[in-house]
Amino acid sequence: MISLEAGEKVVLEARRHWFVIFLEGFAVLFIALLPFGFVFLAVKFFPQILKIDYAGDPVYLFSFFYFIWLLGCWIIFFVLWTDYYLDVWRITPKRIIAIEQKGLFWRETINLRYEKVQDATVEIAGVIPTLLNFGDLHIQTAGEDRNRMIILRDAARPQKVKEIILGFHSKVLEKGYRDL
Repeated sequence: MISLEAGEKVVLEARRHWFVIFLEGFAVLFIALLPFGFVFLAVKFFPQILKIDYAGDPVYLFSFFYFIWLLGCWIIFFVLWTDYYLDVWRITPKRIIAIEQKGLFWRETINLRYEKVQDATVEIAGVIPTLLNFGDLHIQTAGEDRNRMIILRDAARPQKVKEIILGFHSKVLEKGYRDL
């Protein structure tokens, strides 16, 4: 759980677009159904395979290994869903909190104050991302020892998120200049 400072509230949560998890889920579904294609081809081109005596019905053996295969596909989908759901940028009036899930048990959290933001760019490449309005959001930061870029890949409504970030960035800079 991310702790917010006093008086700080989350204005926007930016995540990857739903189409990304849809494509990944569709790929896992395709992989889950792949053994049926192999069995169909085996029956069509190698019918003698089913005549081998497995000390039982070959359907039971296929079912056993297929359920193990489905379990593996379910685990893969769970890992993909966890990565999708837990990758989030929380945008507050004071900072950007970028959380990137890098596996089931490892996550990286970056707290970026608006004073450190140098530039924000949006990159939308392709027909589907253009139609569904998603793309990569790049935030260039100023660091003590080097410049750093944080990226939210396949962000939903990246232009809107960029405008909100740059709006808060402008307010922070104006406030800072007035305090001088």
